[in-house]
Amino acid sequence: MPDALPKVGVEQLQVGMFVSLDMPWLDHPFLVNSFRISSEKQLRALRELGLPRIAYDPARSAVGPRECESAPPVPPAAAPQPADEHRIEAKRREATRMAEQRELIRSCEKAYGECVDSTKNLIADLMREPAAATALAGAMVGELVSTFLDDPGATVMLVASRKRDDATHQHALNVMILTMILAKALGLKREVFEAAGMGALLHDIGAKRINPIVLRTKERSRPEESLYRMHCEYGLQIVGKHVSPSVCAIIREHHECVDGSGFPAGRKGPDINPLARMVAIANRYDNLCNPHSLAEAMTPAEALSQMFARESAHFDAFMLSTFIKELGVYPPGSFVRLSTGSIAIVVAVTRGNTLKPTVLVYEPGVPRRDALVLNLADSDEVVIDAVLKPRALPREIVDYLNPRMNLAYFAQRAHG
Repeated sequence: MPDALPKVGVEQLQVGMFVSLDMPWLDHPFLVNSFRISSEKQLRALRELGLPRIAYDPARSAVGPRECESAPPVPPAAAPQPADEHRIEAKRREATRMAEQRELIRSCEKAYGECVDSTKNLIADLMREPAAATALAGAMVGELVSTFLDDPGATVMLVASRKRDDATHQHALNVMILTMILAKALGLKREVFEAAGMGALLHDIGAKRINPIVLRTKERSRPEESLYRMHCEYGLQIVGKHVSPSVCAIIREHHECVDGSGFPAGRKGPDINPLARMVAIANRYDNLCNPHSLAEAMTPAEALSQMFARESAHFDAFMLSTFIKELGVYPPGSFVRLSTGSIAIVVAVTRGNTLKPTVLVYEPGVPRRDALVLNLADSDEVVIDAVLKPRALPREIVDYLNPRMNLAYFAQRAHG
């Protein structure tokens, strides 16, 4: 807990103040250490902790401390009751579950990092030995497809990655994962699912033949734009002989738009391969969330909103609505304010219950490695009040919740 937070006598607390408890999580009855007091019941529980002074955050409080002369007397610390022992045992179980969830996040981030490295090596090999490399790519895709299809408990999670120098390879991997999220929601058969994943992984392989400066240029000249648009054809030249027609269609058509405004051929609607329409959605979403300039990065909600409100004519309407529904109202990576007043980041969304995601909570007195990870589906008392823009939050909160350069998702099996 930062020393800068002022402390007040427990008798000065009142509903509307945002407090931060400097005590072990198991020693109090609240779900989080920092929260806005919302009821007289919480106020009584705070007074019964026996703490003479409690830190509060004026900036996040709706009211200030009571005047001492009008404050109620402070009751003595209550003796432990059976209900307290039950609460402590319940919190111990919750602590165990949160430790398992944190380990799952760490495991997922490690697996993602390894997959980024494999993708980097794979793309390099594709330029030298495309036949052998496409076989390895198929094996990687097949393993992730099995994660999505064979494990009902598999979770798509936000992962932290600082490998900004691997942005190209992360993009290929991110688009593949996002395409698989959509493929699962659409109920595709395994062989079609695998083709979608393979095409997503290889969709930009032709860009390896284009100067990186041209790829990063936001305002391209006409010759630069013509060269950039050649990456679809270059991709076919590199791997076209070694992959299925469906994968070729994705590489060729992932920049086509349903309204005919895309390239390279200006195809419209049903003339665009269905799998290419899927990859187009995943590709655009990742580019909005992870542009070359981080200052231009959108939040997940902003990216989905732009795609739906301003760019929907470019995409297959049913696929786009399915993609938005699958990522949820609060996509992983969203900064949110909880009903407790605490700030959190969404790290996973449960299918069928997107209003109650899993969040990692900002607790200034708790190291991030031990941060509270709450599955809101298991809590009736905590809900999301609002989505927040990270650029409007203090830097220390953003760094705590989001210590990475890119927004990336990865699929993790429930066990093993």
